[in-house]
Amino acid sequence: MTSTSTPTKDYSIWIFVCLLFLVFLVGIVFGPCKGSVDRPTSIPKDANFDKKTNYYQKTGEGLYREWYENGNLVTTVPVNTLGQPDGFGKKLNYLDGNTIMEGKMVNGERDGLWKFYFSDGKIYIEQNYKVGYRKKQLWIQSSEIGNENGAYFRYFRNGRLNEKGFFDGGLRTGDWVRYYPDTKVEAKGSYSEDKKIGEWFYYYPTGVKEASELYSESGELLSRNTYYPNGSTWCIVKQNKTPECN
Repeated sequence: MTSTSTPTKDYSIWIFVCLLFLVFLVGIVFGPCKGSVDRPTSIPKDANFDKKTNYYQKTGEGLYREWYENGNLVTTVPVNTLGQPDGFGKKLNYLDGNTIMEGKMVNGERDGLWKFYFSDGKIYIEQNYKVGYRKKQLWIQSSEIGNENGAYFRYFRNGRLNEKGFFDGGLRTGDWVRYYPDTKVEAKGSYSEDKKIGEWFYYYPTGVKEASELYSESGELLSRNTYYPNGSTWCIVKQNKTPECN
């Protein structure tokens, strides 16, 4: 009986495997290692590099600090004896050092008025928080913290108001309004525990009504009317009924 294997083919496979292994070893031995190679002199030697954030981190002398890989300081906040952020902190732009967010921390939570800025330093968001007060349960990563509490304002780059509302323990509540850049109203209505309730109105940039909605006290959509830019009715949709459209 003769063998069906091909010696030349077997040798090629082994050569390929050996080359891959060699490349892997070279990468381990000679590959760059953050925190030990090309570390900017502005970063303390005992700062640790976090691969997830690309920041060097250090807690010491009553402060938690972060540096970007270019050596610029990007975070500074006081810490308590347990190492939790506790005091007025700042987040800085990694390129020019401009403040992009600032506010007070209490035992690792935001508290009071926090301000967020565009990269050029102009105000973007003003958001109030209350330490330890949460109604919203967060199950996924979110830009919200969960203890937003109080007035909320968001701005356009030109300084005009973009949106305003109110939070209660992380949940939108009360009257909310969103504006176009020229200050005309884009949308307005009310929330209860993060759900739309009552009447909501939406407008074209011209100021003409684009749509109106009616919600129950539990946040269920009951009806929606839409309108053409000339103001005439487009569609009328009511719960459990066939839409009427023109």
